[in-house]
Amino acid sequence: MFCVVSLVLVVMFRAISHWKETAMIKTIVSSAVVCLLSTSAFAAAVTYDCEMTSFEKHGWIAPRILVFVDRQNEVVGVFDGMIAETAGVPMKIEFNPRSDTKLKVGWKLNNIPARTGSASATYSGTMDEARLKLSLSVRVHGWDNRPSGTGKCKRTNIDLFK
Repeated sequence: MFCVVSLVLVVMFRAISHWKETAMIKTIVSSAVVCLLSTSAFAAAVTYDCEMTSFEKHGWIAPRILVFVDRQNEVVGVFDGMIAETAGVPMKIEFNPRSDTKLKVGWKLNNIPARTGSASATYSGTMDEARLKLSLSVRVHGWDNRPSGTGKCKRTNIDLFK
């Protein structure tokens, strides 16, 4: 609905301001493409395959993280090497939208193999669907360091929960 209203307003504005016909057509087409892309991205479930860059060397941020988002059913899930090691299956996490394009993500892992035996860690961050970017920080319980990292993501059709 928002896209239809936007297109009507663009047409009215262009008609009132007497812009050239080609400029009006370009604006209408570009507005329609933006609207279609923005609404289709959220219409169906999508999994983001994120290639992460960690800002520390101890491996708390996995090099690859999958983030599953189904806004329609309010389902979010994550899967990476740490989760595979500790739980073996993808984790469903709380659906916590910050805007139409951003989600707050967070999960906790226990019994992570570490040099001192086992550890637990709490992951928190933001999945920016518009910019295709995942930002994470980790609180490793009992340790002073606060690992963090960011990743560039791409959309895939992998369904983590089938």
